[in-house]
Amino acid sequence: MPGLSEFAQIALPVAIQETLTYRIPDALRDSVRLGSRVEVPLASKLTTGFVVGLLDEVTVEQSKLKNIRAVLDDEEPALIPEIIELCRWAAEYYIAPLGEMLRVSLPANMASRGKRQAVLVDPDSDQILDSDRTLIEELQRRPLPLSAIFDDLNISRSAVARLRDAGVIALHERFRDAEGVRYDRFVVLETMPGGLTPRQQAAVDVLQSRGGELSVRAMEHAGASAAVLSALAKKGVIRIERRARRHTLDAFLAGLDDAAAGEIRYSAEQRAAIEAVRATLGTFAPFLLEGVTGSGKTEVYIELMRDVVKRGEQAILLVPEISLTPVFAARLKQRFGDRIAILHSNLSASERFDQWWRARRGEVDVAIGPRSALFTPFQRLGLLVVDEEGDGAYKQEESPRYNARDLAVVRAQLRKIPIVLGSATPSLESRENAARGKYTLLRMTKRVEARPLPDVEIVDLRQERGEKDDKGFVIFSQTLKSALRATFDAGEQAILLINRRGYAPYLLCRECGHEFRCRDCSVTLTVHRRAGQLICHYCGLRKPIPSKCPLCGGEVLQPIGFGTEKVEERFFREFPDVSVEVLDRDSTRKKGALVAILDRFRRGETRALIGTQMLSKGHHFPNVTLTGVLNADSILGYPDFRSAEKTFYLLTQVAGRAGRGELRGKVMIQTAFPTHYAIQHALQHDYEAFYEEEIGFRKTFHYPPVTSMIAILFRGEQLDAVERAATECGRMLEEAVQPVAGTRIQGPAPAPLARIKGVWRFQILLRSAQRTALRRAVEAVMLPRKWKGVDIAVDVDPLNIL
Repeated sequence: MPGLSEFAQIALPVAIQETLTYRIPDALRDSVRLGSRVEVPLASKLTTGFVVGLLDEVTVEQSKLKNIRAVLDDEEPALIPEIIELCRWAAEYYIAPLGEMLRVSLPANMASRGKRQAVLVDPDSDQILDSDRTLIEELQRRPLPLSAIFDDLNISRSAVARLRDAGVIALHERFRDAEGVRYDRFVVLETMPGGLTPRQQAAVDVLQSRGGELSVRAMEHAGASAAVLSALAKKGVIRIERRARRHTLDAFLAGLDDAAAGEIRYSAEQRAAIEAVRATLGTFAPFLLEGVTGSGKTEVYIELMRDVVKRGEQAILLVPEISLTPVFAARLKQRFGDRIAILHSNLSASERFDQWWRARRGEVDVAIGPRSALFTPFQRLGLLVVDEEGDGAYKQEESPRYNARDLAVVRAQLRKIPIVLGSATPSLESRENAARGKYTLLRMTKRVEARPLPDVEIVDLRQERGEKDDKGFVIFSQTLKSALRATFDAGEQAILLINRRGYAPYLLCRECGHEFRCRDCSVTLTVHRRAGQLICHYCGLRKPIPSKCPLCGGEVLQPIGFGTEKVEERFFREFPDVSVEVLDRDSTRKKGALVAILDRFRRGETRALIGTQMLSKGHHFPNVTLTGVLNADSILGYPDFRSAEKTFYLLTQVAGRAGRGELRGKVMIQTAFPTHYAIQHALQHDYEAFYEEEIGFRKTFHYPPVTSMIAILFRGEQLDAVERAATECGRMLEEAVQPVAGTRIQGPAPAPLARIKGVWRFQILLRSAQRTALRRAVEAVMLPRKWKGVDIAVDVDPLNIL
C-alpha cells in the first residue's frame, strides 16, 4: 500500500539556500523516507537530492512540480535524523545551503551530480569539418563529458552546438551513484530441495558448511562452476546478489612499540581527568583537556571510549591530520578489535563507502578520522573526542565553511553526551570558553612516568653566517649541527621541522632580477628540483625548470630560500653516514607511503626525519631526543592576527616530539626574532602565560574570540566586476550593521593573495561582540543578491584571512 505522503522537501547539493518540493510517484511511496538520497531533475540536469521533509499537501500548483526519479539507498536511508538536525544548525549558523552541508556529511560519491556527455551518432556525416577530427576520433573511442571536451581538447562551445544541430553528436545526461565503488557477487542459499545433480548437491553442501552464503569467487575455488550456479539459481535454490566490497584497512595502520601494547598505569592527573568525564556520561558536558605534550591524553581518550562501548554506545575520535590516523587507528584496533572505522579522503572511493556503511549499519563501535568523521552516522553515539582541538585543519576552507571542532560541541549538545576537546595548546576560543565557565577545564601538567619536558634552546639567526651557496640563509646553524652529530653518535634519533615543501620558495634570475611567478596566482612558483619542475602550490601549474631566463637569456638562475628537498640535500652533505627521510605531502602521495615512512622511523631504520607541520603533532617516537626547528619565523610574518598563536602552537607541538622515552629531550629553535613573546613562552612550555598575553592583544584590538568575525570574499575573472560588487556590498553592509553597536568593518580591499587560479579576490571583514545580530545583518544583505560574474563566499568565524 502506498505511503501517505505525496510530496517531499528536497535539499540539493548546490548553492541555493532553500529546499525544493518534488512529487513522490506512487511506485516510490514506500521507498522515500526522511533521510533518503534520491535522484531528481534540476533544470536540465540530474542530481542527488536529500529528503529532509515529507508533505501531505503543498500550496504551489502541483502541475509545476517535478517527480523524484529514483531512490538511491538500497537499505536504510543514508542520513539519520541526528545528522539532518546537525546540518540544519550548521547551515543556519554558517549561512550555507542545507544541501551543501548534507553533501559533506556523506562520502563524496554518495552525492553525485549528473554530467552532460557527448555521444557520436554519425561519424560519416558530411557536416564534419577538418577542425572536428580530433573530437570525432576521441568520441569513436568513448563518450566524453562536455567538461573534458571544452577544457582538455579545447573545443569551442559553438563547435559542439554545430555538431549537435547537424546530428553528428548527441548530448545526454549521465548520472551515476556511488561511482568508484567495487562490488562482489555473493551466493545465498534459499531452499534445500531434493533431486539435485551430484555437482549441484556438492555446491549446496559447501554453502551449508559456510553458513548459507559465500562469494561467487570462493564458490568457484571450491569447484562450483558458473553453469552449476546458474542452474541452481534457475531452480530457486540459491540467489546471486551484488554487494559492495568489504575492505581491510591494515595498510592504514601503523606499527606500535612495546610500551603502547602493554598494560596502562595511569597517573594521578590522568585518573582525575577520566573520573571527571566518566561522571557525566549520558549528559551534555564539554571538557577542555589541557595537557602538556607527552602527558598521556591519548590514553585518557581510549579509557573513556572503553567505558562508552561497555555501555553499548559508540564514540568518535577526530584528529586534525590524516597523517595522525595510522597511529591512533592502530591503538584503537588494539583495544576494540575490528569494530573500528577509519574515515578520511586518502581512502579509495570503495574503501570509504564500505567504512561509512559499516558505521551506518552499526557494525563498529569507534570511528576515527579528520573533520568529515564528525558526521559518522552512529545512532548510539555516547562520546565525542577532538584531539589537538586548536588545529586550523578542523576548519573547512571551501563551501560550506564549517569548523568541525565547534560542530562537534553542537552534536554533543544535541545528543546530550560529553565531549572532550584535548590539546597541549588549546585554541584561544576554547580557552576563553573555559575561562567563562562554558567548558570545564581539566589540566595535565606532567608527562607520564614523571618524564621531564625537553630543554629548549634558542639559536639567534642574526648571529649566524649563512653559507655562500645559500645567499645569506641559514639552514643548519653551527650549534644545531653539533647537537645533531652528538645525537647520532649516541645512537638516538632527530626530527627536523621546515614548514615548506619543495626545494626552494622561488627561482630568481641573478642577472635581471626576474622572479618566476604563476600566471594565474599572486605567488611565485616553488622549485621542486626532484621533479625538475616549478610548481604553483595554489593552482597546480607546472613548468620545467628553465636553463635560461625568458626575459634576458641569463643562465644564472638561483633558487632562493629552502624547503624539505633542499634541507634533505644539505643533510646528506653534513651527515652522509646517517639515514634520513622526508615526510611531507609530496612524499606521502602514494598509498601506504605515510605508514611506511613512519614505521621505518619508529623501528630505527631511519635516523632522522625531515618534515612539514604534518610531523609536528601526535606522533610518539621514544628514541627521538632532538627536535630542530629550522625557521621559527615562517608564520610570524603573515598578515594574520593569529600568526603569534599559530607560531606558538607549532613550536610547542613539535617540541613535544622530543624526549618521550627514557632519555631526556632537547629542542633547538632557529629564529631571527628570539624576543618575540610567542617564541619566549614556547621556550618555557608556558601556555597559560602565552594565553594571558595573547588574549590581552585580542581584547585591545577587538579580535576573536573577544568578538565575532565574518569574512566575505568576492571572486571573479574580471577585476572591475569583482571590485564593483565588493564596493556596492560594502556600502549596503555599512547601513545594515549601523544598529549593531560596536561593529567594525575592514574593506572592501584586495585580499592579501589578490589572485588565485586566475580569479581576482576582494574581501570585507566584519567584527562585532554581538554574534547573532552581526550574522543576521550579513544574511539580510548577502542572501537576496547576486552579482553577474562574481562568486561570493561568506565565512563565519574565519581562520584564514589570506
